Amino acid sequence: MRESPDLIRETPPRVTGASSVTRLIMAIIGPHWLRTYGIALGMALLLTFTAANGTDGVPLLIRFPYWLILMILGTLVAQITGRMLDRYASLTLWQTVVAMISITTPLICLIVWLVTAGFNSDHRLDPARLFYLVGPVLVITLAMAILHVLISGTPAQSHAFAQDSQTEPGAAFRERLPFKFRHAEIHALEAEDHYLRVHTAAGDTLILMRLYDAIRELDGIEGSQTHRSWWVARAAVTDTTRSNGRVGFTLKGDLTAPVSRSFQKALRQDGWF
Repeated sequence: MRESPDLIRETPPRVTGASSVTRLIMAIIGPHWLRTYGIALGMALLLTFTAANGTDGVPLLIRFPYWLILMILGTLVAQITGRMLDRYASLTLWQTVVAMISITTPLICLIVWLVTAGFNSDHRLDPARLFYLVGPVLVITLAMAILHVLISGTPAQSHAFAQDSQTEPGAAFRERLPFKFRHAEIHALEAEDHYLRVHTAAGDTLILMRLYDAIRELDGIEGSQTHRSWWVARAAVTDTTRSNGRVGFTLKGDLTAPVSRSFQKALRQDGWF
């Protein structure tokens, strides 16, 4: 019996095994990892060539790995802290910034203290040195906290731009779907590891694609990202739910999409609720 490629793609296996380690790493570094760690690399280069914090006497081949390690570890600490706050705390924008600074500053001071001792044998692990690190580290953690808020707190939206009447809304994205789903109303997109579950009026299907890339191909469909793992079509929303401080959207087909606190302000301003 012959089956068309489209029918074969309708029920691909759920990703269970991209391994728990892979899922953990992706949960920590997030969807914007390339941009985030690109900035960390840029900061390391800047601090290297400006010989920041009195490192002008350190050879270039040692100075760059030193700053690169500090920037990567500092960024990782900031990301983990930010994601924990986003998930388990209900904070305003400025409360998030203050909380991140309060938590990450002592941790990054400890990292700088230990890494510096590793690169410089003359640098003794004297606890008193930790206090001298607070000022410079505070400036870096402030920048990291603001960066986290800017990256994770702005909803990625796809508005109904004017199009040729012969072009179906979201045509570029629809071409990626199995035939059964191509012309069905799109209700929501849900990220699952490296895959994307597409919820439609004809059911749901799984495709290999990033949420960020999918949103860029949805021109003509008004919608917004409501959570780091969810994008919702505005026309699919039938109700708004609130329980224990958590907000969600009820969608057509009895589907519920979460609305994280970092997206609520922008969605409220756009009249979603």
